[in-house]
Amino acid sequence: MNYTEEEKLKAILDENIDSALNYVEQEVEPDRLKAEQYYKKMPFGNEVKGKSSVVDSTVQEVIQSSLGQLVKPFLQGSNIVEFTATKDNGQDLASTVTDYVNHIFHSDNDGAQILRTWMFDALLLKTGIVKAYWDDDTDATPETYQGLSSDELAMLLTDNIEIVEQEEILGEEVQVGVDQITGEPLTQRAPSTYNVKVMVTEDTSKVKIENVDPKEFLIDKHTSSIKDSTFVAQRQMLTRAQLVDMGYDKAIVDELSTDDELGLDSDYDFNSDDDTTTDKTQELIAYYECYLDIGNDKGHAVKHRVCYASKKILSSEEIDYIPFYSLCPFPLPHQFYGQSMADHTMDLQFIKSTIIRQMLDNLYLTNNSRVGAVEGQVNLDDLLNSTAGGIIRMKNPNAIVPMQVQSSASQSFPMLEYLDQVQSKRTGVNDLAQGIDANVLQNVSATAVATMTAQSQGKLELIARVFADTGIKELMSGILHLVCKYQNQPREIKISGKPMMIDPREWTNKYNVQVNVGLGNGTGDEKVAMLQMILAKQEQILQQYGVNNPLVSLKQYRETLAKFINASGFKDDAQFMNEIDDQALQQIMQADAQADKTPPEVKASQEIAKAEIQKAQMKAQTDAQAQMLKQEEIKLKNELDAQKLALEAQQQQLDADRQMLDIETERAKLEADIKLREAEIAIKEQTAVSKSSNDDMKNMIQAVDKMAKASNG
Repeated sequence: MNYTEEEKLKAILDENIDSALNYVEQEVEPDRLKAEQYYKKMPFGNEVKGKSSVVDSTVQEVIQSSLGQLVKPFLQGSNIVEFTATKDNGQDLASTVTDYVNHIFHSDNDGAQILRTWMFDALLLKTGIVKAYWDDDTDATPETYQGLSSDELAMLLTDNIEIVEQEEILGEEVQVGVDQITGEPLTQRAPSTYNVKVMVTEDTSKVKIENVDPKEFLIDKHTSSIKDSTFVAQRQMLTRAQLVDMGYDKAIVDELSTDDELGLDSDYDFNSDDDTTTDKTQELIAYYECYLDIGNDKGHAVKHRVCYASKKILSSEEIDYIPFYSLCPFPLPHQFYGQSMADHTMDLQFIKSTIIRQMLDNLYLTNNSRVGAVEGQVNLDDLLNSTAGGIIRMKNPNAIVPMQVQSSASQSFPMLEYLDQVQSKRTGVNDLAQGIDANVLQNVSATAVATMTAQSQGKLELIARVFADTGIKELMSGILHLVCKYQNQPREIKISGKPMMIDPREWTNKYNVQVNVGLGNGTGDEKVAMLQMILAKQEQILQQYGVNNPLVSLKQYRETLAKFINASGFKDDAQFMNEIDDQALQQIMQADAQADKTPPEVKASQEIAKAEIQKAQMKAQTDAQAQMLKQEEIKLKNELDAQKLALEAQQQQLDADRQMLDIETERAKLEADIKLREAEIAIKEQTAVSKSSNDDMKNMIQAVDKMAKASNG
């Protein structure tokens, strides 16, 4: 850039910066300063000594309450936005882009805190600004190795390792043999080893998202949006050391002046003693990062990024995007700066504070009212002493006349309720949005409560939709643009428990997807109920028509289950279900194709008919078995009867044999008796004969004895 072009560019920068600064300082900054004071409940400046100076917190309450309601729909799910395919067969790419962009927002950056601050700035200061840019950064780690061989040292050296220090350790002399001629030993030096200190450099470049103080943001006063603006800038106070770290030459940075020659009117006081420092590297420099259109020789405007400080151009380059994104809760047509939530409630806070102050002053006077005293009839010291139970000395009972003060609370409270209604109409923030008192719900139907809640949330939902369709949608598209343009190597990450290799270079056209911010699907419970209904329909289709049906695939069913799990509050659906890869899905589909495709109704009829046939067959078999069993019973009965008759015949034969035996026994016994009688008779006859013989013998003996005696005698 020659001198003339540089001076022309400086003039363009000065003109745009002065114009934007004047517009902000005159039209925007007074409202912002007032909003901050109201949010911090600072005094209005009309306070009277001795009277109440309480300050109502309407602005603070409205912003805090609405902030929670606005952040919730964006953070309650796993994805803040979803990318949908605009071409056939692009859903897999859209799903990958969705996962990666949300990973960049939530994991690579503190997405929740960025979103909260972004919305807070918008609600309080008219606009919230974030900046998303590609941060070329490296992480250098020193490492030390000792005793490396030459091969190991060669293996250590790669593209991301640089030798910082190297020391060669020569090897010792080692005897390897003896000279056969001289007999002297032969020696050889051992291989050298190396002690090295290396610097391992790792590329940590990524998309960086930062909140920008709205007071630092400048824009052309004639524009209505950032993307259509011809001039956008960020003004910062940076130290010389920070500028050097950003890559600027130290000699150039040292020449920069700390004076704000561009008329920066902000909280920074360059001439204040508090800003002076003995360390020159910590001196503050007014630094402008400008994005502006500059005409070329063909008459076309080309977007440039120009960094400017102390009327010196530090860098200038062509660029195809502006890294700033804005939110405004109440945008005004054809204007960039709309209205904030504070703009809608500051007057209410002032009126409420005035009413509350008057109520408290009235309460003070009611509890400690003024009195009239007759001069000379009352001891004034006793009268001024308001100690409980104190004595007032007076000469006349009528010397003291109480000055009655009527309470104004009965008129003040309805006014405060009216102001709350006005606040609700303006902002959508009321008791229903912050939590309903149980007493309010008495004798109120569930439908009425749902209607009141929906009405109170309508304005907040509109603000959320404005946020989604403007800044958030543009930011996510910007993140996708940055990774497609600047990420030049694959990146391995893990999302929801799934390892993924992301290479945006394969995404040939970033416009293959479009951003769909997930709003308008009801509350969390309503989403869960809706997903349950969808799951039921998908299950019915899969059961009735199989996995090869044209309506619902197994992958779609798995995605619905994942959304159901995420809507239930679990961010990692991989804890409950495995992913379905293409190979497994193909196997399932082949198995399903080979399976019987008979409709369930026909199957049911066939099964019923088959069951009836089996029932009839079983009945016939049962009847046949029963008949056979009956025949067997008859046969068995006949056999039993025959056996019984045979047993009876045998018994009769036994009885007959027993009778014959008895007869034979009786006959034998009779014969034995007869023989015994005959024997007895014979014995008796023999005995009689023997006795007769014995008598004869005895007589003979006696005769002999007599003869003997006679002879002897």
